[in-house]
Amino acid sequence: MSFLLKAQNTWENFAKYKINDYAKLRNFDFGPNNESSVSKLSPFITHRILSEYDLIHDVKSKYKIKNSTKFVEEIFWRVYWKGWMENRPKVWRNFISENNFDFDYELYESAINGNTKLDFFNSWVHELKQYNYLHNHTRMWFASTWIFNLGLPWQLGAKFFFKYLFDGDASSNLLSWRWVGGLQTKGKQYLFSSSNLKKFSNNRFNVEKISNQQIFLEESNQIPFEDEIYKNDMDPKSDNLIMFENDLHLATLKNLLPSYKKVFIILLKNEQRQIKLSESVLKFKQDLVSEFVEQFDNVVQIDPNSLENTFKNTNEIDIIYPGVGENYDFITEFKNLHHKKIFNLVRDEDLFAWKFAKRGFFKFKENIPKINQRILENFSKNKFLT
Repeated sequence: MSFLLKAQNTWENFAKYKINDYAKLRNFDFGPNNESSVSKLSPFITHRILSEYDLIHDVKSKYKIKNSTKFVEEIFWRVYWKGWMENRPKVWRNFISENNFDFDYELYESAINGNTKLDFFNSWVHELKQYNYLHNHTRMWFASTWIFNLGLPWQLGAKFFFKYLFDGDASSNLLSWRWVGGLQTKGKQYLFSSSNLKKFSNNRFNVEKISNQQIFLEESNQIPFEDEIYKNDMDPKSDNLIMFENDLHLATLKNLLPSYKKVFIILLKNEQRQIKLSESVLKFKQDLVSEFVEQFDNVVQIDPNSLENTFKNTNEIDIIYPGVGENYDFITEFKNLHHKKIFNLVRDEDLFAWKFAKRGFFKFKENIPKINQRILENFSKNKFLT
């Protein structure tokens, strides 16, 4: 079964049978081998096999689901996180550049190997490595334990998630760790209780007390607003296009890609990455790319090391904008090193939604009706296949 078909089937099953109970059951993690009340769509959304806007449009127009408010709000959190970081890309640059940490290295090794004194934490480590996934509520427990119980640097925890998660989205993962630590919403840390753990793990974890240290994180650098992203659109500007594995949205790209002489898709290897990924995550990404390439006659995957030679006689290149993160860092370094002109192709829905993500989520939420209207207009205009 193709990834697109699997994603569509997963979404259809969730929309028909689970979404009505989502608000009531979404916080319960019954374990990796039991049926979950969440959608399990995040690996597909992260790589845009399905986009956030596909799901929102389907809920509003295709399925016309009544009890979908909480689910739609959670999807919009993903859109908001992306926009928040696009407006403040220095958050990512600060995260990547901070390497001088003072921590207990032996404890860190125990943590990443699931060999601490905390059985519940150890089980999450093994689950993450085995399934490349954790329930969202468990991710919050994990991050809180990492920061406030074990006292380890939050940046190392976020990188640990990036290494093993199939859905290791740059904005959602990074900003969620910041939120748990109290950096994203100033002074509001996420701490959980033993009763919370027992209840929402369905009694799988029963501990007397969760012991937390008094830790208060502070921002070490100022984070200015940046607005360069809003100078872009989706109109082709050169003959060649580069794209990455985190935007493989066939429904919209199938009309765009044939207009190029050649389309080159890049999957970074660990040697080009600032955060190394596990073999299972790299394989998952490679399988997604291979399936996508098969859909087009003019799309080829190229080795990142061959980029210089491939474009030695080309000065202008379009890219499907991959968002703040590893891929954009890679292409920016290539651009600067070889004096190329790179044109970012950015989706209209993204640009429209992101401009409302300059403050807190509740300010963003006030503008969701406007974003919904824009999504509906674009789907009607382009007749996307979802």
